[in-house]
Parts: sequence; C-alpha cells; structure tokens
Amino acid sequence: MALMGGGISQWLTHQFAEKREINKLRRERLEAMVKSLYAHEQWLEERFNVMLFGEGSHDRSSPLNEARMIQSLHFPEFSEHLALVQKAQIPLMQFVSDQRISKMTDQAEWIKSWKPDPYYEAYRLYRAAVDCFVEKARNAMVVKK
Repeated sequence: MALMGGGISQWLTHQFAEKREINKLRRERLEAMVKSLYAHEQWLEERFNVMLFGEGSHDRSSPLNEARMIQSLHFPEFSEHLALVQKAQIPLMQFVSDQRISKMTDQAEWIKSWKPDPYYEAYRLYRAAVDCFVEKARNAMVVKK
C-alpha cells in the first residue's frame, strides 16, 4: 500500500508540476506578445517624431513582426485580433509617409497646411485595436484547472 501510495503521490506531483510549467510558459509567451505590441506603439510614435522633427532616421524593423511570429506559432486564436492591429496601423504609416514627402517637397507649404488631426484619429482607432488585443490576452492568461 505504501509503495502504491508513494507512486500515486509522485505521479500527481509530476502532473501538477507539468501543468504549472505549461501555464507559466503560456503566460510568458502572452506577455512577450503584448510587450511587442507596446513596443510597436512606441515604434510608431518614433516614426511620427522623426517625420515631424526630422531628427535621426527610422530604420528599425517593426516589433509587430515579433507579435506575429509568437501569435502564428502559439496562439492561432489571436489571428483576427492581430490582423485588426495590423490594419489599424496602415493609416498611421500612410499619414507619416505622406507628410514626410510633403515636407521634403516644400517645407514652408507643409508647415502652413500641417493638420495632425487625421493622425490622432487613426491613432485612437489603433489604440482601440491594441486594447482589444490586450484584453483578449489578459483573458487567455487565466489559469485553467
């Protein structure tokens, strides 16, 4: 009886430890994915500031690529939400590109016609998509027993 009790105890301990490690790894991957989304937000702001103030260059690749990689490998259920974030970034990128070209063409005219409102509206929609994604990730972090 003692041998069987010891064996069952070891097996249960192993099962609990394995489940805890799986949950920990899942949580770490979710955190890495969300962290890359916040890094992407900062990356977009840097692009805007480089365009606006003209200091430095912006050659760094998008951190959204890391989020896409983690999502593709580990969280297929997040594909639609990440696609919404990707779609929401397009107007921001387009605005920055258009403004940069306009600024290089005729800076004086660009200054007179500068209106950042479309960027701020697109940024609001982008943040809503990121917040929705983060909420889904937060809900996925709840440990299943």
